[in-house]
Amino acid sequence: MLKAAPLPSANRLVCQAAATVEAPAVVAANPKDLNERHAAVANYFPGVLGIDDFIQRVEIALCGYGFTGRNSISCSNLCRDEITAVLKDKIEHSFGGSFNTNGLGGVLTCGVTGMGAGLSHSPICESSGRERYVFFSFPHIAIDSTGTLANISRPGRPGTSCACGALIKCMTELKADGVEKSCKVPGVHDPLDPEYSILKQRLARRIRWEQLDIQNMDLSDVTKAAERMITDDLEYLIEKAVDTNKADYAVVTGVQIHNWSTNFDDDVPNLELVWPTKVYTVVNGKTTYLDLTKIPSLTPRQLQLLAQASMGSAAEPSNSSSIISSVSATSTITEIPHDYMAHRLGAADVKGATQDGKPSYSDNIKAGDAPSKDPAKPKMDSIDLNDMTQAFRSFSAAFSNPSFVETFTNGNGKSS
Repeated sequence: MLKAAPLPSANRLVCQAAATVEAPAVVAANPKDLNERHAAVANYFPGVLGIDDFIQRVEIALCGYGFTGRNSISCSNLCRDEITAVLKDKIEHSFGGSFNTNGLGGVLTCGVTGMGAGLSHSPICESSGRERYVFFSFPHIAIDSTGTLANISRPGRPGTSCACGALIKCMTELKADGVEKSCKVPGVHDPLDPEYSILKQRLARRIRWEQLDIQNMDLSDVTKAAERMITDDLEYLIEKAVDTNKADYAVVTGVQIHNWSTNFDDDVPNLELVWPTKVYTVVNGKTTYLDLTKIPSLTPRQLQLLAQASMGSAAEPSNSSSIISSVSATSTITEIPHDYMAHRLGAADVKGATQDGKPSYSDNIKAGDAPSKDPAKPKMDSIDLNDMTQAFRSFSAAFSNPSFVETFTNGNGKSS
């Protein structure tokens, strides 16, 4: 195997910065005990599920409200990092090819037009003439097999890498410079680094609005704040882009968690987990929040079959006859096979179910209380007066700069 070049200094510093952040004490996981590893991740993300367990619960929940891979289009919003491909594969195995709006750190920059482009590809139900969309949105984080935040070992690249690099960079810079400095008027961004600068600005505004202390936040805290910000942005775009008179939709959000071995090429299982935050449907304009914990997990044997099918031919390692699984108190955890990982990282019959024929279990998986919505939350296009004042001061300073005056007045006080 060819040896990869050493990490560029900037990337190395980003990963090192993540490793030095104060974090809650976690008992180091036994890398080969899947239950213990699940517990270590749950210390940061209570209620986390194995990725196959999560997907099957989502599929059952949404099917109860009329959404299937045959009658809906899935829209996935993940980080651009190639390691998010495992979740994308799982989504597409259940819900078909997805329209993606991926951005660094999962930030949404597609806008209303980009969102509408995906929706225009939806199947149309023959019986009702309605369209159905399923929105998936997940920033991501690495927590390695020993329970260490940010660390991940990538195929073909020696040494320790990190995820999410964009969020780690945001966290590092916000800690160094303070949150206020990065709170900008919407639409102001770095033209050479638009996506990252938008991510940092929106995250800074969210942290300021929630009155969080960035100095006391570790990567799991920053990732959770990013998830809340990105989910609100998604819902705001949906309000602008979706016509509920002609379409129904579902929203599934959370955090994707990579619980891989500290050495990609050893025999320690690589796990993928999901921390769900919101699952709800909007059918005929009515919103119903769903509780995935009310849906029982499949058996380990059933999950093994589901996991293998969702990874295609690459799911059958030449030197292994089965996928490792282990039952924990809250979920069934399934290994992501090494051969598939190495390979992966290197709609007909649209009749649809009607609400009249929904299965009886659909009423039993409703969540108790709908989350409250605060209209004061910062939106993608909302303007804070403090940010406007800062912007005017910056413009004034620029216009009075001697170099500006010299350039545009020929040095004699008169414009050229």
